[in-house]
Amino acid sequence: MSAPAQRREIDLHRRVCVIRPDTIDIRPARSAAVVPLIGFLLGVFAFVAVLFWLERLPFALALLLMGAAIVLVPLSGMGFVYSVYGANVVIDKRKQSALWQQGLFGMGVGTKELVPFWKMERLEIEEISREPQADGAQDFAQYELRLLKASGRLLSLGQVTVPSYLAADGLTRAREIGEAIAAMVEKPLVVIAGEGPPRRRRRSRRRGPAPTAA
Repeated sequence: MSAPAQRREIDLHRRVCVIRPDTIDIRPARSAAVVPLIGFLLGVFAFVAVLFWLERLPFALALLLMGAAIVLVPLSGMGFVYSVYGANVVIDKRKQSALWQQGLFGMGVGTKELVPFWKMERLEIEEISREPQADGAQDFAQYELRLLKASGRLLSLGQVTVPSYLAADGLTRAREIGEAIAAMVEKPLVVIAGEGPPRRRRRSRRRGPAPTAA
């Protein structure tokens, strides 16, 4: 018998979901590394140009190139590292929590939201492209995957966007991710279809009857 798969990758819109036995990462797609890589190379080129041709360059141009190098090299370098190794959302079974990153300047610096498993109510998948366009049906099918907290707040996990004729494949991908997360956090998965999302369950305190005047 073959050993069970230890790692799976499922494509989302501009993101990729990496599923492992103890963690699920939703991180930038590989194509997201192109822009910071270009910025880093431009910064390096600007620094090299100033280093080797300083005497031949006009002072204003040399100053501009140096400023570009100072800005582009560190920011683009960190952005490139984040796009390769970083993650937008990290769901960790060992820590019993899900972490949303800030994504400051595309670097994923800092924590935007930290949700323990016990504060989660359910996972949801909704087709957000059900409304027809003015000239007919939508060209693309979009499925949003999100987490509903016990407080009623919704947190987006990502979207699957496919041409409309591949809608079934897109829903299958969204369900595969949703089922993996739901199994890890031990919460139900709800697929929303039809006229609109289900009514939110509101928690309210029961109050006794209003006092009557004597």
